[in-house]
Amino acid sequence: MSIDQQQSGMQGRAAGSAPRARRWYAPLRTVLLTWLTIAAAPILWTGIDSAVAMNFRGGGHSGFHGVGHRQTDRAPARGSRIGVTNRGDRGSHWGNRRLGSRIVVLPSPVGTNKPPRHPIWPQRPIVFGLPSGPSAPVGVANVAPPPPSGAGAATGGALPTVAAATDSRFVPDEVLVSFLGNVPPQAIVSFAQDQRLARLTIHRLPLINTVIYRFRITDRRQVPAVVGALQADRRIAAAQPNYLYALQNDGAPAQAVSDSMQYVVSKLHLPQAHGLATGDHVLVAVIDTGIDVQHPDLRGTVSGGFDAFTGDLAPHRHGTAMAGAIAAHGRLMGVAPAARILAVRAFDGEEAGSHSTTTRILDALQWTVNSAARVVNMSFTGPADPAIQRMVAAARQKGMVMVAAAGNDGPQAPPDYPAAYPGVIAVTATDFDDHLLSVANHGAYIAVAAPGVDILAIAPNGGYGPTTGTSVATAHVSGLVALLLQRNPGLTPDAVRAIVMGTAKDLGPKGRDDEFGAGLVDAYAALLAVSPPTAVSTLTRMRE
Repeated sequence: MSIDQQQSGMQGRAAGSAPRARRWYAPLRTVLLTWLTIAAAPILWTGIDSAVAMNFRGGGHSGFHGVGHRQTDRAPARGSRIGVTNRGDRGSHWGNRRLGSRIVVLPSPVGTNKPPRHPIWPQRPIVFGLPSGPSAPVGVANVAPPPPSGAGAATGGALPTVAAATDSRFVPDEVLVSFLGNVPPQAIVSFAQDQRLARLTIHRLPLINTVIYRFRITDRRQVPAVVGALQADRRIAAAQPNYLYALQNDGAPAQAVSDSMQYVVSKLHLPQAHGLATGDHVLVAVIDTGIDVQHPDLRGTVSGGFDAFTGDLAPHRHGTAMAGAIAAHGRLMGVAPAARILAVRAFDGEEAGSHSTTTRILDALQWTVNSAARVVNMSFTGPADPAIQRMVAAARQKGMVMVAAAGNDGPQAPPDYPAAYPGVIAVTATDFDDHLLSVANHGAYIAVAAPGVDILAIAPNGGYGPTTGTSVATAHVSGLVALLLQRNPGLTPDAVRAIVMGTAKDLGPKGRDDEFGAGLVDAYAALLAVSPPTAVSTLTRMRE
């Protein structure tokens, strides 16, 4: 056998033994690798935990640090939770983040007890107008619900939550809203946003335990549609339009006239009446336009005033004439020349067509009640207004006598307010011959008539001129009420109304009618029907 053959045989035997060796070693290698892996696992996981914990403390890779955006001075917890958290924050989605298959509990924001539950986005803007109306404090306030009795009960029943905007005499882009007493300020902000309204002014009315918010409609919706839509909003107590009111005179310019036009002196028997009372120190609030307090016939008469507008309190012909019809004591003679006038400006200064709104009259009435007036002259008219009705009823319960113009809208016109509210003395106008003013309203609410056609009245800047309408007739009756209250300060509003009507001269059909009411008032006869208080009766009232 050659050497080459011997070598070839040895290589063949070696090649055959190699597979046998690998078959024996392979199982052993698998067992060794498995045990090594198991033994090294705890060390590997411990290192990973430490590295991740360092990253959340701010010492590692910025990618991990960005998960929490917060740092903590507490040591990282060892185990399945990485990082730390306040005990009260566990379970909130701010503190919990997933890192692979493990839950990472991050610390809550520094300085807070609870993390925000969601991002805080800016609130939608609320547009605040620049009101030219009543100067009332503007701010958010809770509103107490209207009382179930008392002022509200005097109106003859509960008022509707949402007033029907069936009358067109209202501001075309405004609504008035009062809220339930448990509605927080933020809910009122949300209400304005939900209803697409912009808050203008706030009117606090302690007399009826209510706060009324005046809103502007921002998207050209009609007032009746907005008021109707508010019926479904459970946050509100009441909603209505901001109604418009107008003065009740003929609009004739002031001019020089004869004193013979002051026939009211003889018609009401004022010389005889003034022998019994002159209205001394009785406060009469004239809710009207500006009054010329410097007029010679009003010298020393105006005791105070309120202005529902901003700017100069310019005198106006209508307000000046009403104050003079009540308390003039110069060239002309008012019905109660010694009465004190409260000049309450609630109407604008337009020479023709002066107007006011619900909110301005509400503010005027609230101020008048605070000023302890006994008589309120309202020579204006408007539509049925739930808010004004509540104020008038509450003022009557305070002992104030409310006198209002019946209206110059014609015989077929519907009732005008506030004259048609229960308990108000509604006054129509007659002329020198006791004929009814041709444009006067008719209706069951008419209480009495008084001179109101071609009446000589005082005017701004020391002037004089004629005026016609149920406005000046109303002022004459307000003066008569002042006489009665001087004669007997204990008279109630109902007693005063009964005396004025019971002593009136019957006109027209026999008995009370819808044109003249009970008839033409008579100041002297009314005073004779009132017994002045005696010392005994005064002491009895004080004890009660």
